[in-house]
Amino acid sequence: MIDLTAGLMILWGCTEAAYLYVLFTGGTLGAYEKLLAPALAAGVLLAFALCVWYRGWRRRRNPAEEEKGPSLRDGGVYLVVLAAAGAWTLTHFAGNYVVDLTDAVYEMAVNTAGSGLLMEQHPYTGQMMGSIPTRLQILGLSTFYAAVMDMTGLSAYTLMGQIVPVLVWLWSLGIYFSLGRTLLRGREKYAWLFVGLAAFWYVATAHTQGAVGYRLFYAGFSGETIRACVLLPFCVLACCRKRWPEALLTAVCEATLVWTTYGIGYCALVIGVFFLASLWQKRRAQA
Repeated sequence: MIDLTAGLMILWGCTEAAYLYVLFTGGTLGAYEKLLAPALAAGVLLAFALCVWYRGWRRRRNPAEEEKGPSLRDGGVYLVVLAAAGAWTLTHFAGNYVVDLTDAVYEMAVNTAGSGLLMEQHPYTGQMMGSIPTRLQILGLSTFYAAVMDMTGLSAYTLMGQIVPVLVWLWSLGIYFSLGRTLLRGREKYAWLFVGLAAFWYVATAHTQGAVGYRLFYAGFSGETIRACVLLPFCVLACCRKRWPEALLTAVCEATLVWTTYGIGYCALVIGVFFLASLWQKRRAQA
C-alpha cells in the first residue's frame, strides 16, 4: 500500500505540474485537457520507475526490514471487511443523498467546467481572478474535476458526489489496514479489526457536522477530506516505517490540495513530530 499510494501521489504531482503550466501561461481548460493524458502517462512511468528503484535500494540497504505480505487467511478476512464496507458505502452513495454544494472545490469545478476558464472567480468571495492569492490559485483539484467532467460527460454530482467519495473511502481503509499491520507488528492477523474500527469510526461520525465521517460522506471530493482520510493516516504510516521520502510526498500533496498557511499543513507537523522523536530515540540508544 505504501508503494501504491506513493505512486498515486507522484501521478497527481504530474497532473498538478500540467495544471500549473497552463495556469501561469494564461491557458484555458481546453489546454489543460490536452496536457492531461500525456501528464498521466508520464506520471505512471515515473511512479513505476521511482517505486521500483527505491524499493530495490531499500532491500539492498536493509534486507531485514522487508515487510511480509498478509497471509491468505488474513488477506481474505480483510477483503471480506473491505467488501462489506464498500457495499454499504455504495448503497449510501447510490441514493439521492445531500452533497455539500457550498464546498469551494465543488463550486469551482462547476464554474470552471461551465466557463472553460481557470480560476475565473475567487472560490470564497466570488470576486474575479485578480483578487485570488497565488497560494490559492495553485490548488488544482477543482480544475482536475472540471476536466474529467468535460472529457467524460459525467455530471458534478456523479463524479464528485458518488465516484470520488467511494474511491477515497476504499483507499483510506487500505491505508488503515497497512497502518494496523505496522502498529500491531507480531499480531498482524488483527489488522482486519483495526480496519473495522476505522470503518466504524467513519460511519459513527457521518452525521456530526465537521467530523471526518461527515466530510467523507457529504464532501468526499474535497481536498480536506482527502487529507483527513488518506494523506494524514498515510503520513503516520510512512513515518512509523521511517519511509521519509513517502512522508514528504504527503506534505507536498497536501500543499497542492488544501489551502494551508505558506503551504505548511498538518502532514508537515506530523513529519516534524516523528522526526524529532526518532532523533531523541537514536540519541537515547547511543547514550
